[in-house]
Amino acid sequence: MDLHFAIVAIFTVTAALFVVANLLLARLLRPRSGTDPAKLAIYECGEPTIGQAWIRFDIRFYTVALMFVVFDIEVALLFPWGAIYRDFVEQGLGALVFLEAAAFIVILMVGLAYVWARGDIEWTAKPPEEAPAAPQALGAAAAAAHPQPALAASSHGGSHGHP
Repeated sequence: MDLHFAIVAIFTVTAALFVVANLLLARLLRPRSGTDPAKLAIYECGEPTIGQAWIRFDIRFYTVALMFVVFDIEVALLFPWGAIYRDFVEQGLGALVFLEAAAFIVILMVGLAYVWARGDIEWTAKPPEEAPAAPQALGAAAAAAHPQPALAASSHGGSHGHP
């Protein structure tokens, strides 16, 4: 009988029990904070919170973080390559291993060039180009040529001819 699945199941159950046991132990041993409002207040880096937590962050923060992760992984993958490169040179495979690493770096540089060309690296956005004027800004003749749809019935019941 093949016990590979049983070993995986035992390992999974053991891991789940370990997590649950640690959570229960932490709940039993932690200090109680009570109901003091100062203890229940949100604490963020020593600064009092201002406004709501559900605000939209600028996408540039995420872009910078993603680029950091990509290039951090690049460095993490190139360090072991550099450590064993001499061994491959001694085996006569130096050119092949060098080309593999160069291809890896070139792929990342193509990605960097793409992000750079799109302007995603720029911290300040370029000013938007002027949009064509709306019909209302052109005057009464243009507004008459492009009438606006009527407003729907008001929320206080029925349409009484006013918004």
